[in-house]
Amino acid sequence: MSQPKEVETVTTDLREALARVGVVLPSLRPDPVSYEHRYLPPLVELGRCTMDVARRLTRALDGSPPELAEPAPHPQDTVAERLSVATAYANARSRGERA
Repeated sequence: MSQPKEVETVTTDLREALARVGVVLPSLRPDPVSYEHRYLPPLVELGRCTMDVARRLTRALDGSPPELAEPAPHPQDTVAERLSVATAYANARSRGERA
């Protein structure tokens, strides 16, 4: 298997395995810089995640059962929530309030 194809397969397999234990890493992807590098093998970029996702990942690595009652948030939900908080903070600051 060629390395570019292999890194995409590995990334997909990891995304699916993490989803089975309730973990979603929104930034999970083949690293674009190493993907095109001539001599080094391609890397999988895990990216950033929320503290909740980090806790879920820790539980999964420890072998604890996933918390099925509360599904992992969709990445867009997290982004929308962050934008909402950031907007509220900016509006409060513009009014001279302490946020």
